[in-house]
Amino acid sequence: MHRNQPTAFRRLYASIVGSVLTATLVASFMPSVVAAQIPKDKFIQDFERMRVNVLAMVDSMPASGLRTAPTPDVRNFAEQIEHVGIGNVNLIASGIDADRIPLGMDKNVYLSDKAELKKFVNVTFDRVKTMLSAMSPQELAAEGKLLGRFTVPKWQIVQAAYEHGLWTLGQTVPYVRSQGGTPHSYGIVPVVPN
Repeated sequence: MHRNQPTAFRRLYASIVGSVLTATLVASFMPSVVAAQIPKDKFIQDFERMRVNVLAMVDSMPASGLRTAPTPDVRNFAEQIEHVGIGNVNLIASGIDADRIPLGMDKNVYLSDKAELKKFVNVTFDRVKTMLSAMSPQELAAEGKLLGRFTVPKWQIVQAAYEHGLWTLGQTVPYVRSQGGTPHSYGIVPVVPN
């Protein structure tokens, strides 16, 4: 029995060492595998679809309702739309360490005029597309800071910005209804780039 113990121990030890080496080898390839699977084009398509939906919601709101809110002390409709665009830009820019470039639009103008609000929406979504287009899959897989505090892969920051935008856009439905408008149906079908 004592003769078999060293042999059994060596086999167990060899098995553990083999497993650890295999795991280490696999892990060393993981960053490139993960980076190759980051859906940058999907993110761009999703934000383009969100753009279409945000613009459609602005179209759904009567012009007289842009500055209305369902209750006091909450954002009005135009501010909610602004929050979608600014939220997307700022969450992504801060999380990927991109420069925060002024959008070059007068807030007092775009919050009070439908055509200007739509221009603002396009400027913000163009900025998002530019930031995402400039990122490599490896950059999307690299770590960034969500809200300046939470270390996560940058693709998760992009996903969080997308989810925040959808959440905020969904809140505008009762704003439109309270002003007699009919909210645009959510366009769930992905936008296919030209």
